[in-house]
Amino acid sequence: MELHEIPNIPEILDTETAKRIKSWPHPNNRASEAGHPCVRFLVLSRTSNELKILHDVGLQRIFDEGNLHEDALMREMQDAGLRVIEQQRAYEWKKFQLTGRIDGKLPVDSSRIPLEIKSSSPNVFAAICELAPIDMLKSKFSWIRKYPAQMLLYMLMEGAEYGLMIFKNKTTGEKVQKIFRLEGELLEYAESILKKLETVNAHIDEGTCPDAALIDDCKGCAFCKTACFPGADYGPGIDILQDPDLEAKLDRRGELEAGAKEFDALDKEIKEGFKGRPGAVVGPWLIESSKHGRRGVDLPPDIKKQYEKITEYWITKIGRL
Repeated sequence: MELHEIPNIPEILDTETAKRIKSWPHPNNRASEAGHPCVRFLVLSRTSNELKILHDVGLQRIFDEGNLHEDALMREMQDAGLRVIEQQRAYEWKKFQLTGRIDGKLPVDSSRIPLEIKSSSPNVFAAICELAPIDMLKSKFSWIRKYPAQMLLYMLMEGAEYGLMIFKNKTTGEKVQKIFRLEGELLEYAESILKKLETVNAHIDEGTCPDAALIDDCKGCAFCKTACFPGADYGPGIDILQDPDLEAKLDRRGELEAGAKEFDALDKEIKEGFKGRPGAVVGPWLIESSKHGRRGVDLPPDIKKQYEKITEYWITKIGRL
């Protein structure tokens, strides 16, 4: 056997993964997307789905891993004696041209509670973990707001008072559940989703589409550079990514930025005040200061030039659009 005969397994698997990257046309509104804030996006998803920019192999791997974790969690629940029925049951609500497919139902007494399972990265899990269902509606992340929209629509189609979503941290295996009840603000939110779908359906019936309007969700939208803002150019090689985990990190970075700048300013001010002083104890804080030297060689310019070399490095800047 020759070395070149050994198959490159990661390459083979990535080739198979790439085959799953497809944009499927769908004539109806989908419960999983109904929480999207942009009516134009929902109309285009039904009429011009071929214009969507497809995601890459890296993101498809993440989707595939998520499916594996969700299947594993379903088996874990069943192994623990929890009975889940009507798995992957299809729903259709013709009045709103709405379809969906639920993960299952959990029998509790005489009720059948709609059940949805979601796996997530540690950052996304942390963003969701402490949120009550009502808080999810008010999240600045549209992908978090889409979760209750999906669940509430299933509850309406099922005629169920309660719904249950379970989130799993793909790294630690930790789980958290959210119990939804059709009342108050949650019911109002569900009704607002249905009104939005009526608007979408009206556009479909009339063959129209809302004008493009720039909102936060345009960043990373698969239609942004094809159907809405085809002339938008953020520079050569700049991609528009759909990556909730990275977006969560960047938003958290933005939240910490002001505090980090304040810390740096205070740190510099305090340390400057102790140059030439050995230190001090201030309340519970110990400040120690010491003098150090740095050795260097001062060469004549003509000699220094003989030893100059170019070292490549990257400078990455992060700013808001």
